[in-house]
Amino acid sequence: MRAARRAPLVLALPLLLVAASVSAQTAGASGIEVTGSSLYAPTTGPIAPDFGGEIGLFTIPTGDTLPPHGFSLGLYLQNTKLIAGESQFFPAVDKRRMYEQSSFQGSIGYGLTRHIEIFAAAGEDRFESRGGWLDGVVNGLEFAGGFERTEPRKVRLGAKVNLWSTSSNFRLALYAAANAPIGNDQDHVNTRRTDWDWGLAATKGIVTANVSYQLSGRRSTDPDVRVPNRLRVAVGTEVPFGPYLHWISEIDRNIFDNPTIPEGSSDIKPKDYSILDSGVRFFIGRTGWAVAFALNLNVDMIARTKFSPTPIGGLLAITYAPFPPPPPAARPLPPVEAREEERTETTSAEAPPSAVSAAPQSKSTTDEILFDKASARLTNIAKAILDGVALRMKNDLNSTAVVTGYSDNAGSEEANMKISQQRADAARKYLVDRHGIDAARITTVARGSAEPAGDNTMDEGRAKNRRAVIVVTFVPGS
Repeated sequence: MRAARRAPLVLALPLLLVAASVSAQTAGASGIEVTGSSLYAPTTGPIAPDFGGEIGLFTIPTGDTLPPHGFSLGLYLQNTKLIAGESQFFPAVDKRRMYEQSSFQGSIGYGLTRHIEIFAAAGEDRFESRGGWLDGVVNGLEFAGGFERTEPRKVRLGAKVNLWSTSSNFRLALYAAANAPIGNDQDHVNTRRTDWDWGLAATKGIVTANVSYQLSGRRSTDPDVRVPNRLRVAVGTEVPFGPYLHWISEIDRNIFDNPTIPEGSSDIKPKDYSILDSGVRFFIGRTGWAVAFALNLNVDMIARTKFSPTPIGGLLAITYAPFPPPPPAARPLPPVEAREEERTETTSAEAPPSAVSAAPQSKSTTDEILFDKASARLTNIAKAILDGVALRMKNDLNSTAVVTGYSDNAGSEEANMKISQQRADAARKYLVDRHGIDAARITTVARGSAEPAGDNTMDEGRAKNRRAVIVVTFVPGS
């Protein structure tokens, strides 16, 4: 049994190492930057709902949420091999208490804001004994002899709140859900009372960690039969092989507890177990639709019963979620020679020769980057725009830049001036540290809430005002 408890840790370490190695090789082959937040991650790539309806991997919610007014759809078919709890009246070895659960689940989700999504899911469960089933307890219900049950799943209604910047390489989300019964049959494996669960999901690059707790409803009050509660700890990876093919792996540990159940009661809890999932999700172009296939393995079952019968199940899915737009491409400037020739022809045609030789005309470009509320953190889109600015400044070493930071009018003027200066400094630091631009060529200015680009009485207008404007000036011949 000790080997069974250690198995998830033994499998998780090589899983994460292999995923990180493959991700680095894939990113390097496709020219994707591997350091910092520019690594291809679910927040900058496609997303999909998980089995429960939240945005996530296969069965693990991630720190991502749907974009505002975006919606998701999910259809999942899952089969898992399990071992039931042991009855005190008819004890049976593990191999005589094995069963499988097959579930069909449909879900829909909706993004209320940039940080909040709601979701709903429902479906059907099928429970079936396996091999030489003798007797056992499934979800607080005892079965003597072989059984087969098909019944409706509980309706899952919940919400997820992103607690961090949605454009950051690190995302943190809190979610909660109610699992309400739609039937009142006391012989159903699914109980007649509502279960409650909540959890915390953190995503950093390709890795997601999750912890959740389910508070199970009573099966009955007379006699007092209670279903064990469940603590679930999980970790998963999502490795992109390009924008459309993702390799997803998950491993979790399910720990059951219910201190109010006396030892040896008829509703004895099952032993703790771990499930390993690994498979691929393929996105159909940029439509947002995706298909997924994975195999799952009950790790503890290997230690208890080996491969007789098989501990392997599987998962199939069809999902939809909005596919993110590509980052704006940098606007390249023509070669220096072409700009010189164009400037000379234009100046010669419109100005006297003496004016051309005395005062060369300058040319400038203007770019704008946006920031999250009360944040000076550069988004991936902002970095892509600054990459284009750096390219132009490298092509013309005489060029200079002025970065002007702005804010909305939500705070005091002192606070607005401070955050606008931080935004300008963040853009300047990126150009200097990331691209080696001489700091003396870049000037920063803070304007606070002055010169608004949008209406500060509207959310969309305030979002436009949280910006920095970068003006690059070129002086040919200087």
